[in-house]
Amino acid sequence: MSASREQQTWRGLDLADLILTWVVFTGIALLLYAPALNGPLLSDDLVYLTGRPYMLELSPDNVEAILDPTADPAIVTSNYAPVHLLAHLVEHEFFGSYRDNTRPYHIVNVVLHATNALLFAALLASQGVPLLAGLLAGLLFLIHPANVEVGAWIVQLKTLLAFGLSLGALLALRRHPTVGTLLYALALLSKPTATAALAGGIVFEWTRTPAPGEPPRRTRWLVAWGLLTAVYCLAEFHAFQRTGELVTGQERGVVAIGLQAVAILGRYLVMAITSLGVSTSQQPAAPDSVLDPWFMLGVLTLIGLVGVSVRTLMRRHPAAGWLGFSAAAYLPISQLFPFRFPMADRYLYFAWAGLVGAALLGMTPWLRRLLAEAKRSRRFGQPPALWILTGVILLASLGLGVHTHERAAVWQSQRAFEQDAIAHYPRGISGLHLRAKQLAQAGDLEGSIDALESARAQGYVNVLGVLSDPGFAPLHGQPRFQNLMHEMAMWWVEHIGNLESPTQYELIDLCQIYLALGDPNSAIATIHRAQETRGTASPLVLKELLARAQLQRRQKEHL
Repeated sequence: MSASREQQTWRGLDLADLILTWVVFTGIALLLYAPALNGPLLSDDLVYLTGRPYMLELSPDNVEAILDPTADPAIVTSNYAPVHLLAHLVEHEFFGSYRDNTRPYHIVNVVLHATNALLFAALLASQGVPLLAGLLAGLLFLIHPANVEVGAWIVQLKTLLAFGLSLGALLALRRHPTVGTLLYALALLSKPTATAALAGGIVFEWTRTPAPGEPPRRTRWLVAWGLLTAVYCLAEFHAFQRTGELVTGQERGVVAIGLQAVAILGRYLVMAITSLGVSTSQQPAAPDSVLDPWFMLGVLTLIGLVGVSVRTLMRRHPAAGWLGFSAAAYLPISQLFPFRFPMADRYLYFAWAGLVGAALLGMTPWLRRLLAEAKRSRRFGQPPALWILTGVILLASLGLGVHTHERAAVWQSQRAFEQDAIAHYPRGISGLHLRAKQLAQAGDLEGSIDALESARAQGYVNVLGVLSDPGFAPLHGQPRFQNLMHEMAMWWVEHIGNLESPTQYELIDLCQIYLALGDPNSAIATIHRAQETRGTASPLVLKELLARAQLQRRQKEHL
């Protein structure tokens, strides 16, 4: 299809129909996500949004801190994502306390998810995919259970913004490249996965042959996108590598990391096609050998994707652009740089759209012939292929919708969230942590410590979280527990001590670590250093920590 025809396909649609479609998509999303709409802050919500002075007021000082790639907000969130944090600040101005009234925050996420589904359909239609097929793809994207984590988890506003802005950038690139570049920059500053738009844009433009009267290929603009990406990556890697979430080959073994990276690709394929395997806090065990079924499926998936990508590139088929979009979205989370939690439902948000987009562009000639034949046929004399396709889509939509509604219930309480992790990955860090707490409360102290030691063997180092959790109080006098906490604490002392310029919040964490170790002198020296370091921490917090450290020192001197 020519470029001019592509534009007519999308731009000729009635605005009222677009608004109606958006309303329908939004209504479906709110219905499916209803169990999660009153859910509390969970996991990273608490880390990102509570106890952070810069997240409480949309002031010049707080905006400046959020925009600074070396300041506390970037370090705390493990990403340089100022658009994400500023969006939460704007929400806070309208909705008030993050903790006391979560419903409007959830609704914003769900509405943005519905908007993204429509944008996905829009981009497909602009590329020549039949409108009906594009809208059905958008519907499947809307109701896919793997996307519940993004739609129901408040801090995943970053993924929603990055995806929507990325698709907006690709939609605007050809006709309005300045707007497209601005949208791409905002997408990058929401989440690094937005680099998928750069890969997709490069291939989409390379495969496009401009028709008479159409804009030329936007090569220069894509070069500008590339320069923006290079600058952004410097800030992003600086923030992420300081968190301690990256795993080295010495910790887990290079071979084990490689086997797991390939096996995870197979797991994602099954999740994308069937929705099986979705879970909170995913941490599958690494395969033992190349004969592991997940590894073998991953190998076949990799071979298949590479083969299709090469073929579409050689033919300059536009489906290659969606494959590039998917590959670029997957690359940062492919475990080339392994994480302690190597999988997550949210990582499929971009990649799923890329795979489906490629499939639909590849099927477009057949779909057009099928729809043309359907128009020529009588109402009950439609082509058999159309009846079969319609039945499959209806059954898939029903099954996915039911599963999505069930998954939304996981986000309605802390207990449901935790139980989901235990049910799917009982031997993962989250499952072991939660089991350890349950055993401690049940009086099985040795079993509880065993579970914590198993979690530590997988890289668990949240010593402050354990010590501050009343659920672990029965363990505090146990020598094995004390030794384990000391080992975890020393990991942080070494980690933060190796940083060239620790931030104020990192120094506050280090001070608390020293207090946990019973070293008040080091804690006092660290808190003085934190007071001299420019940051956004409340002076009251620093004074309270100093008072605790001084009290601990007096108590030790008295003894």
